[in-house]
Amino acid sequence: MTPSDLACQAPDHRLISLQSTCLIAAWLHEQQQPIDPVLAGSGLSPSDLQTPARLITPEQEQQVFANTVALAGDPLVGLKLGQRMRVSAYGQLGYAMLSAPTLLDALQVMLAFPVLLGSYFRLQLESLPDGLLALRADHYHEAPALQLFNVELCLSSIKAMLDDALGRPLPLQAVHLSGELPAHAEHYPDFFGTCPVQVGQSAERLVFAADALQASLPLAEPVTHFEAVRHCRSVQDSFRPEASPLISQLSAQLEQQLDAPPSLEQLAAQLHCTSRTLRRHLQRAGCGYQQLLDRLRFQRAKLLLNREQVPIYAIAEQLGFSETASFRHAFQRWSGTTPRAWRQQLPSATPAH
Repeated sequence: MTPSDLACQAPDHRLISLQSTCLIAAWLHEQQQPIDPVLAGSGLSPSDLQTPARLITPEQEQQVFANTVALAGDPLVGLKLGQRMRVSAYGQLGYAMLSAPTLLDALQVMLAFPVLLGSYFRLQLESLPDGLLALRADHYHEAPALQLFNVELCLSSIKAMLDDALGRPLPLQAVHLSGELPAHAEHYPDFFGTCPVQVGQSAERLVFAADALQASLPLAEPVTHFEAVRHCRSVQDSFRPEASPLISQLSAQLEQQLDAPPSLEQLAAQLHCTSRTLRRHLQRAGCGYQQLLDRLRFQRAKLLLNREQVPIYAIAEQLGFSETASFRHAFQRWSGTTPRAWRQQLPSATPAH
């Protein structure tokens, strides 16, 4: 299974599960601390936590997070809670990752279902120099006062999930932070292993060797993987707002012009509306114009790579890239691998031109 777009961010108006709140409640119970103060102002009660299927809003969860930070008095609380969010805490998403054939497949599953993952960041695979890859987290869109907590919760939980999928710790080459080095960074090796922490970066990142993506997973099982992915798709679709007729028209119009993609303003003129109207409809659909363009390009690229007689430079031209190198870099950002390597992994593939 491959996702339609390897950059993911759930829309702000989504509903999310109680899993993080329940993990916080369990952590407090272990410390013999009352739960009520952490739920204050969230509209949740302890009895609500007995209904794991209940869904809450991001605002309710962020209120719980804010209370946790205020009451814990522990600067490591985000890291500790993230480490407790093992892959099994994510239900069918976790099973889909565990049963995937390789780490790349597990990452693709994780990025394909942002609503089930529940992150407050846009997550994507990013190619770095010297044979390195990164899981990049950016576009944070919640309270600035909770940013470090959410960053550490996000990075440590993803590290825990990938470790679980691999059946062993994933060796990291570096951890990137966009902010300053926290005073408690001396404890980072307990959560990320021994690797440098680089601050003042353009995004938060977990950096690792690119060849780690090809690692076979110990619990790979194709039937379980197929069924779990199908379930994830069904659940996520149930939370996805139905595309407006305007967005459907936009997608169809854009798909016909991938060889020379128009700007959002040009598309708006073609559809006889304003660019502001298009942006508003895209926001309601939980994506941006560039994200939609990348998604359509990636879908078309995969179809063309299946046709062995189409040279890679011709695919680049058909997708509106002025240079093959630009297409190669974009495809690697979408998939974590190059167009040539993707084609070579296909059944009965011949070397790309």
